[in-house]
Amino acid sequence: MFLNRPIRIGLGLIAALALSACGLNAQTFPTQIVAVPTVPTNTLAPLLTMTPRFTATPIPTSTLIPTNTLPPTETPFIPTETATPTPTPTVLVRGAVNNRNASVRLRAGPGTEYDTLRTVPSGASLFVIGISSDLLWYNVVLEDGTEGWILGELVTVPERTAVPVFATAELTARAAMPRAAIDLPTLAPTIPARAPTFTDILAYCDLPAFRAEANKTFRPNQNLSIYWTWYARTVEQIQDHLDAATYEVQLERREGDAWQVVRKLEDYNNYRTALTRAPNGRPEVRWFVPIGTLETGEYRVNYRLTWSRRIEDGDSSFGPGGAEEINTGTCVFRVR
Repeated sequence: MFLNRPIRIGLGLIAALALSACGLNAQTFPTQIVAVPTVPTNTLAPLLTMTPRFTATPIPTSTLIPTNTLPPTETPFIPTETATPTPTPTVLVRGAVNNRNASVRLRAGPGTEYDTLRTVPSGASLFVIGISSDLLWYNVVLEDGTEGWILGELVTVPERTAVPVFATAELTARAAMPRAAIDLPTLAPTIPARAPTFTDILAYCDLPAFRAEANKTFRPNQNLSIYWTWYARTVEQIQDHLDAATYEVQLERREGDAWQVVRKLEDYNNYRTALTRAPNGRPEVRWFVPIGTLETGEYRVNYRLTWSRRIEDGDSSFGPGGAEEINTGTCVFRVR
């Protein structure tokens, strides 16, 4: 196939232009090397990760360590009172073996089935700790510290309502267990102040001023006490009397034409009341010494008071060199 002439001319022109462009006919220039400054590449700097530096490896303090939780032994502990209960103090109430028998049995427990520890003479002083719930047996401590049980009707207690009541089972348990020694008072305690009753015998009732108290008659089953008093104008004079006075009081029983001593009330200071007021309003102290029940017969109280030095009561003087050096009196009564 043949090309048209115009087309052949056009192709020749295009070829010429192409050769011109390739520099075949172009002007040559000296070659110049230009140093092109190096442009920093757009290389990205290391990317900061979004992971926090301090959380990549957990910091120990961010996790609570065991020492931050106090162990139980380090927690302050204040014991409560119920943790170690305070023992209830032993109540001691003064009493005495009455004269119903010449002597009584001190037993190892609250009942006749318990062994006899020893016998206790009538009139002996003792301390009562408690009484069984059936009110039959006293838990007592003798003055030498021996503890045991005595039948209640054989013990005289001036203030029976002050004696704690124990369950019989508790007393039985005490009888089977060793018991710690009880500290007995070293000084004679005082008893609550009270007024005399019919079963209280005034030690000097035969004196004319006290005839209303004379010639009393009692039954064999009545618990009796012998009492006397002392008053003064001031409390200081009362104390002065107590410091200097000595009472010698004894109970006697008529045997034919003679009086036989039944008991000496040598423990009278164990039965002195707290300070009270006499009917005349003056300060006064009283003594109520229990003697228990007595057999039928005629009895007499023999009373004698002396002082180691001269004292005053606000009205008179007593003791050596005083207006009255010795104070005496008697009181006769009967039991039938």
